[in-house]
This record gives sequence, structure tokens and C-alpha cells, in this order.
Amino acid sequence: MISAVLVLVFFAVAANARVDFDRGVNTKQFSIEAVNSGITVPAPVKGINRYTRDCARFSFSPSDAEITSDRVWLRSLEYIQECHNVPVQQCHTVMVPGPNGTQVPHQQCHTVYQQQCHERPGMSWSRTAQIKMLARKLLPWERESFDVCLEGPWLEIYVNAAAYKYSASRQGSYDTLFELTAKNKVPMKADENGLSYAAFSYADGKFTFKATDKWAKEYSGEKVVITVDLYKEGWWIFNGYLGSRDFTFDAAEGYEMSFTEKDLEKALAEDDAFRGAKKYYAKWGFRRVGAISKDNYVKKDKTPSITK
Repeated sequence: MISAVLVLVFFAVAANARVDFDRGVNTKQFSIEAVNSGITVPAPVKGINRYTRDCARFSFSPSDAEITSDRVWLRSLEYIQECHNVPVQQCHTVMVPGPNGTQVPHQQCHTVYQQQCHERPGMSWSRTAQIKMLARKLLPWERESFDVCLEGPWLEIYVNAAAYKYSASRQGSYDTLFELTAKNKVPMKADENGLSYAAFSYADGKFTFKATDKWAKEYSGEKVVITVDLYKEGWWIFNGYLGSRDFTFDAAEGYEMSFTEKDLEKALAEDDAFRGAKKYYAKWGFRRVGAISKDNYVKKDKTPSITK
């Protein structure tokens, strides 16, 4: 009788303890345990794609006829950034109670996740580029240049230096031809070699500076401003600045400027000027005034030294 009761109790306990496989797993319980463990797994950040940029510069000189450039190969490569979370163990030392009321060092460690990224090659693109410049007129010193760049699948043209506003049409996809049509004229920088030193001298109490203009005919009807800075030579690098003056002329093949020290702006008194050998030189430059070129100042070299 006692044995029968024990058997019944055993089966009752076993029945209450059996697992119901049809009910599935309690995932909520597992997630709570993961959070309570102190380990947080961040979601990986999506990688960023980038493309290499390949550019070619096309330059054009003055010509009244249509010009077609050489064909240039351009290549671009895609790089894909991939990121992953990697577990890293970080440890630090803390002091904990030890025997006999002492403090002893103890190392505590925990796991953190750090993101590690790398790049891998992706797609690649190849294109040819060419520019056809329709007939337009440039001044003798003007030079134009354009950049064509391939970045990923995108092929674009950019102005580097131009004497006109241009409209551009595109022909072809793999072999691309950009056709440029000149619209409105745009002033470019003045030719740095347009004016040249001719002479610098001193006579009858005056300094005389002369310059020549290579483009006098092209600038007919416009003006040029020449700036002359006078210096007195000193010992080693200690030269004395005596003053400056601007001279304005109608465009011509040659320019002559005569002046005394008193004619200069910001001229120094004789007592303030650097004393020593009576040698002088000039630094000079010019700028165009009108519609043909920009009015950028062109700095030229200094003249040979002369004796007063």
C-alpha cells in the first residue's frame, strides 16, 4: 500500500515537471538575462561608399578655327566601407577589502564592443573624354583651360580659366565628347609679360623710368597705370624706401616717367633716409584699366641700381 502511494506521488511530480515543447522558448526571459549581464551589443553603423576622382585638364590657345582636343581615358573605382562590432575586454584595478582590515588590489574586467571598419573595392568605371571647341576669338595672350572629371559613374566638365561664358553639349556616354560654344566675352587676367622694363636713369635732378608695351595695339583706347617705388641702397639688406608714385597713360608702345624724390608719396626726409652710397633702384608694376582685361596688379622685377 505504501509503495503504491509513493509511485503515485512520483508520477504526479514528474507530470508537473515535464517540459511542453509545443509552447516554445521564453525569449523574454533570455533577453532580460542578457541585459542584466551588463554587455550591450550596439548595432553596426552602415558603411559609407566613396569613389576615386580622375581628372584631365584640357588647354586651348588662341585660334579662329574649331579645335578638337585629344581623347583622354579616365577611370574611377568604388570603395565600400564595411563595419563590424568586435568584443574587446577592458580591465582595471580596484582595491577591495583584504585580510586583517587591509586593502588589496583586484582586477575587474568587462566586455565592450568596438566598431572596426575596413574598405574593399567595389565597382569600377572607365570613360573617354574629349572637348570640341567651336570657333571663337582669343586675344594673343589669353589661354583657356577646362577640367573633365570622372567620379563613380558621373562625368562632368568644369571651367578652370575661360575668356567666354560657354554653353556645353554632351555627345556619347562611354566615349563622351563635350562641345563648347562661346557666348559672352569675359575679361581674363592681364598678360604679366605685356609690359617690360626699358631703362632707369638719373639726370638733371630727376629720375627717369621707361617701359615698353607689347600689346599697345590690342589695348588701343584703354589705359594703363604704372606704379614706381623708389629705394636707396643700404648695407647688406638694409635698403631705404623713399616713396611711391602712380603714372596713368593711354595705351602706347612706350611709357616714360620722370620724377624727383619730392614727387613721391610717403617720401622720407633726407635726414631719415638711409645714409651711405648714393645708389638707387626702383621696383615697379602695372595694371590695365578698361574692359579688355581684369585690373589685376602685375608685380615686376626691380631695376638695376644707378648712382645719383
